[in-house]
Amino acid sequence: MADDFDDTAEKEIHNTLLHKAQRLKVSRQQCWSADFGMIASLGGVIIVPILLGVFGGGWLDVHFPVDFSWRLSLLFLGFIWGLINAYYWLKIEDEKIRRNEKKQRDLTREKENER
Repeated sequence: MADDFDDTAEKEIHNTLLHKAQRLKVSRQQCWSADFGMIASLGGVIIVPILLGVFGGGWLDVHFPVDFSWRLSLLFLGFIWGLINAYYWLKIEDEKIRRNEKKQRDLTREKENER
């Protein structure tokens, strides 16, 4: 009875599991690098408007002195602007991630239906 057992099915299962494990490992590595890149970009999206506000406000304080501090006012506006930019940037990135996940699910379903 053991002689009747077909090794091809066992080899196919082994190859399928190996392939899925490799894909999972690659996706985890890509996820970490994507997260690190996203955090760095997010920092830039927030910091740039703040720095523009600080330096622009400093220039205005020197050239156009008034009763209030241009630097603090534009620092606050730069912070608000940076947060708004970050919100929209994260919203766009989330939509891209969801589209890619949906595409991967659809491809997986197509491959499973072919078998």
